[in-house]
Amino acid sequence: MPDEAATVFCEICKAPMVQEHQDYVIETEEGELLVEDVPIWVCEQCGYSFVEEDVIEAIEDMIEHLDTVATDEEE
Repeated sequence: MPDEAATVFCEICKAPMVQEHQDYVIETEEGELLVEDVPIWVCEQCGYSFVEEDVIEAIEDMIEHLDTVATDEEE
């Protein structure tokens, strides 16, 4: 996981990357789910981007929780 104080470089073109907050679309069995304001590293030169593993895990946990809430409401 990159440290926000450290400079992160693109694994494609080696240019500096910046962390931005963007909307992130996830494909689920029920369709697409939009998660707003996800921190994403974006290359300033080539546009390559990635989401840190801990952010992906948090999103997956959120999706699991939403499935549980939806199941509880249907009963």
